Order: sequence, then C-alpha cells, then structure tokens
Amino acid sequence: MGTRRSLIFAALLLGWAVAGAAAIRFEDFASVRDLSLVGDAKVNGATLRLTPAEGNRAGAAWFRKKQPVGSGFETTFQFQLTDAGGMGHGADGFAFVLQNSGPEALGGRGSAGGFAVEDHAFHDRRKSFVPWSIAVFFDTFRNRGEQDPSNNYVAFCTYGKPSDTHWPAPRLAFTRKLRIRLKDQKVHTARIRFQPPVLSVFLDDASTPALESVVDLSIVLDREGAAWVGFTASTGGGYENHDILKWSFGGTSVSSSMSMVSSSITFHTSACLPDRNLCTPENAVVERGGTGYHVILPGNLEWGASIPDTPGKTVALTNAHGIVCWDLKARASDGCSGPSGNATPVGARFLAADSPAGALIMRTREGHIWFSVNGLSGVEFRNNQGFYEFDVEIK
Repeated sequence: MGTRRSLIFAALLLGWAVAGAAAIRFEDFASVRDLSLVGDAKVNGATLRLTPAEGNRAGAAWFRKKQPVGSGFETTFQFQLTDAGGMGHGADGFAFVLQNSGPEALGGRGSAGGFAVEDHAFHDRRKSFVPWSIAVFFDTFRNRGEQDPSNNYVAFCTYGKPSDTHWPAPRLAFTRKLRIRLKDQKVHTARIRFQPPVLSVFLDDASTPALESVVDLSIVLDREGAAWVGFTASTGGGYENHDILKWSFGGTSVSSSMSMVSSSITFHTSACLPDRNLCTPENAVVERGGTGYHVILPGNLEWGASIPDTPGKTVALTNAHGIVCWDLKARASDGCSGPSGNATPVGARFLAADSPAGALIMRTREGHIWFSVNGLSGVEFRNNQGFYEFDVEIK
C-alpha cells in the first residue's frame, strides 16, 4: 500500500462566495522579491519569462508564501507566447499550478509542462516533477504519445504521491480545441476560479468557461487549506517564450454557511476509486469509539453504512462534513453539497422527498440505523462522487 495522506475538504453547504481582496497583485514583474524563480524562469524587463524561446527548457515561479485555496479562490493573469519555432512551430505550453511540495519545485521539459515527469523522448531524462499538485495546463503542442486532442487546448492535470508519478500526467478534464489560439503572439487573459468543488477557466472576455469540472484539491492542501501557487512552463524540440505580464490572486470571502474543515481520518490513496475527480472511498468505514461511532460514507453507496439500532436511546449526528456531487453537469450547489444539502426543491426520484438534495439522511430498518446521501435513487446513484464524514453519538 502507498503512503497515507490526510483528506481535507471544503464543506459546501447552502451559501454563496465572492472573491476577496487580492493577496497577490503584480501589475508587472519589475520587482519579484516575493517570488521564487526556479530553473530557466527569469525576469525580462518587467515581464516574467518562464522559459525563453530555446529548446529543452523548464522554468517555474512560485509565490513564496502559501495561499488559502481550499475554500475557494480566483486568479487572473495576462500571458503572451512569442517567437515560436522548432517542432510544431512552438511548444510546449505553460501551467498555473497549486502544489504542496515547496517553492523550489520544478518538473520536466518538453510535454511535462514544467510540472510533470519527462517523457521518454529525452535520453538524459530527468526525474524531477512536482508531486502533490494540480495544474491548469495550457498546452501548445500535440504529443501523439499522450493522445493530446490538439495543439491548442487546456487541461486539468494532477500528480499525487511520488511513488505513483508517471508520464503523462493524469488529466481530470480537458478541452478539444480552444476558440482562441494560445500561440498567436497576442496578449491573452485567463481567469481561473475555484468554487468548491468546481474549477473553472475563462479566457479573454468570454462569459462562459472554456473548461469547467469538479476537482478534489485535497492532495495540494495543508491542514489550514493552503498551498503554494504559481506558474510552470517547458520547451522541447519546439519552443516559444512563455511570458506572464500581470497576475492577481485572491482567496474567497465565504458566507457563514461554507467553512473549511479537516478530517482526522487518513486513507491510502489507493482506497479512493480511480475513476472519480473527487476522492470517493471504495468502502464505507464505521469505527466504534467513546459514546458512539465515527462514519465515513462514500457518496456513491445508497444506504451504504449502518450501525446497530439502540431502541430507547437518542441518536445524534455531529461533526458532519465533506462534499458529495450527484449531478456533475450542474453548477456548484445545484449538483454538489455538504451534509445539510442544498436549497433546490427535491424531487420524487430522490431517496427522501422531504429532505434537501444532497443531505445526509438516515433510516431505521431491520435492527440497524442506515445512512445515505439524499441522491437520485437507482443506477445513477453509483455515479456520485465524494464522501461525508461524521460522528454518531448514542445518548
């Protein structure tokens, strides 16, 4: 089994979020004393140049102080890719990265994007990569070996524990081809927003996201819900200047109904189902202790955990937290929630018609008290992602 990691989640309950004041703001990069520049990253005038337009380079720039990201964030930056040459008339792309490895982290060249491990094209293949990371990768070269959809797309990529790292980096979601051309030498603007558990990318003046998906940030967070943030880029047989011109980043000011919570339970990373963006444990966990039980309930198991019934005693659920998504096509609280559910009127197809969608519910049957997420009953339930964790007190 692999190393253990703490699972930290933002509890998405009824509420709303707005971007707070930017904790990071660079109108230009004439001064970079708050940045850690790694590898080939340099300042060119007032521009942050992650790599020059030369072959086989990799660079990274990290804000030196960790930023709160688990409860939500928004970042905006301007970028420009110029002097494209070599294979593919420009390569390989750049990424905005969240990571919990440190401000000196750097990944490989070529298709690695400066965050992943290098592919087998390099005879002097480097073992460097950025574990415990999630990257929003703006890819400008079509690598056939990676089954890239095009030479002009964006993807959400993730790297977990070092022993599981491989090439290519696993993709959580990706576009086929972007409306704008990333390496047209023009200045473009990217805005990335995380409203737990949905990560969205907007380009230029578009009001709809170029890419949006449910994403589990737990692998990049410390116990305070913070991570290092910054950029990486790489070149290989093709090359281009990967320049960042401006950058702002801010955590999210959250209403009282959303909060960051930390679980004391740890899982082997292999205990999460491999085909889900949110960690979804393979099995429920019920642990006896003190005056009750501690329960971990996977969101895809209908009435998936139980404890023995105790007639004549009061059963209270406490310390409930986590995120479950039952409709991945819906936005945030329309298809995902914390244990209290959301405000959407529940339909007859849900397990409990008198409870909110997504709520943690229970019933007594055959001498046991059973627990479930209030999701759509039937086959669709198995597609749910995430889990709830809670204590059951017997009084």
